[in-house]
Amino acid sequence: MDYKQLANDIYEKVGGGKNIQHVTHCATRLRFTLADDKKADSEGIKQLKGVTGLVQGNGQYQVIIGPDVSSVYAQLPNTESTTDTSSNSNSVVSRLLDFIAGCFTPMIAIIAAGGMLQVVLSLLELSGILAATDDTYLVLYQVSQAAFFFIPVYLGNSVAKRLKIDPFLGSYVGGIFVMPGLTALLSQEGGITLFGLTVPNVSYNASVLPVLLTVWLMSYVYRFADRILPNSVKFILRPLIAIIVITPFALLLIGPLGVTIGNYVSQFLNFLTNNFGPLAVLFMGAFAQLLVMTGMHTTLTPILLTSLATYGYDDLIVPGMLLGLAAEAAICLAAGIKAKDPEFKQVSFSSAITALMGVSEPALYGVTLRLKKPIVGMILGGAVGGLYFGLMKINTPVVIASFVALPSYSNVLHATIGSLITFAIAFAYTWFVVKDSDFPNNNVAIVPETTTAQSDTSAEDAEAGQQAAVEKIVFSPLQGVAIPLAETNDQAFASLALGKGVAVKPQDDTIAAPFSGKVSAVFPGNHAIGITSNDGIELLIHIGIDTVNMQGDGFSRQVNDGDTFTTGQALLHFDSAKIAAAGYEDTVMITVTNTMNFLDVVPLAAHQEIQAGDHLLAVF
Repeated sequence: MDYKQLANDIYEKVGGGKNIQHVTHCATRLRFTLADDKKADSEGIKQLKGVTGLVQGNGQYQVIIGPDVSSVYAQLPNTESTTDTSSNSNSVVSRLLDFIAGCFTPMIAIIAAGGMLQVVLSLLELSGILAATDDTYLVLYQVSQAAFFFIPVYLGNSVAKRLKIDPFLGSYVGGIFVMPGLTALLSQEGGITLFGLTVPNVSYNASVLPVLLTVWLMSYVYRFADRILPNSVKFILRPLIAIIVITPFALLLIGPLGVTIGNYVSQFLNFLTNNFGPLAVLFMGAFAQLLVMTGMHTTLTPILLTSLATYGYDDLIVPGMLLGLAAEAAICLAAGIKAKDPEFKQVSFSSAITALMGVSEPALYGVTLRLKKPIVGMILGGAVGGLYFGLMKINTPVVIASFVALPSYSNVLHATIGSLITFAIAFAYTWFVVKDSDFPNNNVAIVPETTTAQSDTSAEDAEAGQQAAVEKIVFSPLQGVAIPLAETNDQAFASLALGKGVAVKPQDDTIAAPFSGKVSAVFPGNHAIGITSNDGIELLIHIGIDTVNMQGDGFSRQVNDGDTFTTGQALLHFDSAKIAAAGYEDTVMITVTNTMNFLDVVPLAAHQEIQAGDHLLAVF
């Protein structure tokens, strides 16, 4: 069986990446969650060689493969939302940053919740409302710790998903590292051995690097087992082999190696602190967030605790982390202002707030690593701010870096100035170095429009509201009365889930091309068509509501998938009388399915009669 060909065929026939919200697999089935089941070519999927059946229901679209399902799953094109915003750079560093960001993005909510709960507890303790010995404080602190203690489990699942192997097997690997029984064995007097070799006694709570490397290596073992095992025993023996083979590497080599690297970082900081105080804070401010990214910041805890126990304050770890938070907040604020994609704006602004409160992971993984370029600004800003902190001998008695705790610093004024220095440098670097093309869905040309003179009054008004944007006109594909999508009786279109656009109550029976372009999708039954303009506008034209149930009766098409066409060319024909007789509406919905790639999509007509070829939509 050609797994890659079958995976690509299934991927296309379920509607491609835009229609796939999530996909996983069980022992025999690919389990898709689709944005619109109607976009999937069910009959075509059933006829594919290698597919033994199809089941729909309970919110899932299940393609039955059999024991080879994991092999097919591994060949599916990537359906995760991981936009490469580095001008498609293929460098090793770029791919590595994309991989790390993609692994951590699903975990951001958990980390943010745990971190913010710790900030709240710190505030309650500082204000005297709760004491650290109160039962309520102790319970909530353990709840907050669960977000970090089990990071290896969460991360193992996420890494396995990215590598297209069983995600629960990835969780299993993470669980090995934090298993209480194993931790007890490692710490017992005399230690413990594995296959005659002594297992190093190290703690993996909240560790990152050991899990990343172990699951990555396990993916090769998993796929090798998948190739050599008979289908009849693959489901049981494949995960068993993966775990047995990877465990010695994890506990004897990879895990200890990750912790050892972190310990060297800790020793280096100790050396700088004892011999070159300001340089230690400079280093910490510059690289604090990179340590967070790899999980090595947890190895600095002994330095922090020793400093607090000896002097009653910390002048390195927490101050350096505070500067990292300032840099992340600045990057997110600049990115939020510059970004045009509403979703990315929301992520940026909310991440800036959580960074100021003391939780940097949403900013780090959700914004900085996705854009990549701001990493340099983060390092520069943190370094300069760290040098200022070191020269001013800034310290604090608190153990959590957060701007909420800024009043506890030894010199609030200089702590504020140092933080503002970092903030300004990181903000300016992001603002001037990160270009519009680096942001998700910002790829809209900023040049004058040459066809504006042909627009009607509504189009001119729309352009006035979108200065500096290119206006692309979508002409009406048919004659009728234009109505807003929100007033249609199809919830998917009315909610704009399928993109912005307009609906037309038809007065003729031909769908003509609203621009020049290419057929990107033809639908069974010929009641809908997907087309793409030469300018990149992806348009869905859907005739009627629930007309898919007519199974093609009353519909015909004049073009096929992949055909090119010119403006005004006939694409589809339909019979409104047959549609009405079957009990369905014939309203034609016209939506820009890649709306998020543009600044806006503005209807140029509403509640008025239009002719085929009239200006219907302005795309900016």
